[in-house]
Formats: sequence, C-alpha cells, structure tokens
Amino acid sequence: MHDPTNPPNGPRPGRRPLPPHLTLTVLLFISATEALSLKVRFCYDTADPLAVRMDFLDPPEDVPPWVFSRDLLYAGLRTPSGDGDVRVWPPCRCHSTTTARIFLHGRNSAAVLHVPAAELGDWLEETFTAVPAGRESAHLHLDETLERLLGRG
Repeated sequence: MHDPTNPPNGPRPGRRPLPPHLTLTVLLFISATEALSLKVRFCYDTADPLAVRMDFLDPPEDVPPWVFSRDLLYAGLRTPSGDGDVRVWPPCRCHSTTTARIFLHGRNSAAVLHVPAAELGDWLEETFTAVPAGRESAHLHLDETLERLLGRG
C-alpha cells in the first residue's frame, strides 16, 4: 500500500481492470455491545471520480447509500482521517486487527463499521489505476455540465 498523502497516480503493470464494485461483509456496531453482520457494496464510477458510494445490501431497515471521498477512504486505511460525519481509522496494530473502522454520523444516530481493510485497500488502489490521483478533473466533464445548466447544450 502507498503513502496516504500520495495515492497511486497511474497504471501499474500486470494489474487487472477495476471491478465496478466490491461486495464485503462488514460488522455494523450500533452500540458498545451490539453489532450486525451486513453485506455492503462499494461502487466506483469514473464519471464521478472523486467519490465512492457504499450501498447496504441487506439492511435491517431502509438505509440510504453513503458517499465518501475516495481520498478519505484511502488515507483512512493508513492513518486516522476525516472529521464530522465520516471518519476512518486504520486497523489497530496493537490489537492485531485486520479491519478498518468507518464512523458514520447521521441526523439522529451514529454507527461504526468494521471493514476488511486489505480487500478495501486493494480495490481502492484499482480505482487509482482507472482514474489516477490528480487526473480526476479530466473525467468530470465540467464544460458539458455547465453548458447543460446554462441551457446551451
């Protein structure tokens, strides 16, 4: 894995193409003593290259998707990252854990997800192969979007 302040910025030889999504089983901690095992899907779309969406596939109730900064997730696998509604912590070396923790804070509740860090990290690195760090703006099509907004397109 790479330095959190320097994500991969180009194709690496011998790498497979980016899978469109990654499905993982995570633990959703809803209190200090309660956790649910859930399937989530992380999705990456090169048309929105700065973001990663997480969908809950089998939630106990209707749970909307969360959208994260790709850089926040990537950095959080190596060093505590984020503030506010989303925070990410790397696996705890002192407890020999292999899961990253993602803290989510909504309007009325908060939860912590324990996510397999190696699998998420490998998949995120593939997103940087698809759209290298620093080259995201080439995929945003801002001129076309602005033209449509102004009624010229």
